[in-house]
Amino acid sequence: MDFITWFVPPNALSDPRAATRHKGIAKSLLAISLFASLMLVGDLFVRGSLPTVEYVLFAAGIAMPIVGALLIRATGDISLGLVTTNSAGILIVAVWAFFSGGITSVALPVMLANLALLSTFGDVAMLLIMGTTLAVAIVFLYLATAASWLPASFIPETATSALMLISMLGSAGLVILAGVVVARDRASVKANLRSTQLAAEQSSRAKTVFLASISNEFREPLITILSLAEKLRADKANPLHKEQLESIDHVSTAGRHLLGLLTQVLDMSRIEAGEFRVEEEPVRVNEILDPCLAIIELDAQDKGISLLNTSGALGESLIWADRALLKQVILNLLSNAVKFNHKEGSVSISCEKAGAAYLRVSVTDTGMGIASAKRNELFMPFARLGAETGSIRGAGLGLAIAKQLTEKMRGRIGCESTRGLGSTFWIELPLADHTGRAA
Repeated sequence: MDFITWFVPPNALSDPRAATRHKGIAKSLLAISLFASLMLVGDLFVRGSLPTVEYVLFAAGIAMPIVGALLIRATGDISLGLVTTNSAGILIVAVWAFFSGGITSVALPVMLANLALLSTFGDVAMLLIMGTTLAVAIVFLYLATAASWLPASFIPETATSALMLISMLGSAGLVILAGVVVARDRASVKANLRSTQLAAEQSSRAKTVFLASISNEFREPLITILSLAEKLRADKANPLHKEQLESIDHVSTAGRHLLGLLTQVLDMSRIEAGEFRVEEEPVRVNEILDPCLAIIELDAQDKGISLLNTSGALGESLIWADRALLKQVILNLLSNAVKFNHKEGSVSISCEKAGAAYLRVSVTDTGMGIASAKRNELFMPFARLGAETGSIRGAGLGLAIAKQLTEKMRGRIGCESTRGLGSTFWIELPLADHTGRAA
């Protein structure tokens, strides 16, 4: 471990970004001590010897930044260390100026450099507080000078010009060094971020390839299993008895469920890889709704749920969409409306204008509704409503896929729900006129 790294709080060492920030602050605080030491050497070179009060002030100016760095290491609180160091620095320089000329003191440039240094690391609130404190100190020094409250300066008049030069050079050097430290640290952070981003992108691509590969590998034997189960059920020459038929039903149900999950995972991986092609064309809404309602009807009947198409005349509207993708989205919304519904409930699908350029297609159920705390998770991958009770099976990808597909068709998707009364999921897609031009 190098010298500067020692000043990083132990709990920040595992976070490269936090460690870099702590190192930058430690370097800057130690730089203050270094420049204060150099200014002491310069002062002694010009004057030969100093009064005791100046030695005390120099000692305080050299020690306080080190104390601040140690405080940050001990507490891990950057704000505490910076506020402590800068408050003490303002006080030290103000006392120094009071004994060495007031508002015209050679010490004042150091005070401004101290604030400039804080601006590179502190937040807005800290900067405002310290800036206000500095302004109060400067106003006090002005009033003390104007009212002749100052004692005789311990700096000889003949040395004032040389000491002002040292003060200005030291302050400028301090600010430049801090700027260099900040620039280098920011460059290091950016390099780490780029490296992390590249690694994340490579990992994402590898995940996508893996999911697509493994999904396809599983799908083929699973489809074979389902086909064999159907052949056993349909074999009239060797009919199965009741228990065997029930077992085949279980195999088929579980297989279809697993096939659906694999299909969703494969679809999501294709979307993330940008492999989903969208072929938009003017589509009549009812040409999608009617087949979707027919497909979902059997599941609805099993739960005693009535299906209603209340789209009316707007069902004949033309919208811009990809037929296959729109069908997939509508089927997902209808399937969820049935899955999360009560027995003997109802599901309705309707259409309405959404402004002049869009048509809204809504799927409304009479189910349990969705708690407001859960709504932010609805369209996130792998967010499964009902998972906490174990009552609903699924991967939690359906709505995430529906959102991605809707947006690829230049549409929008959303939800309105009242807990205990049901939910309405809707999509909005661009209208098209009969000539095939965007409405």
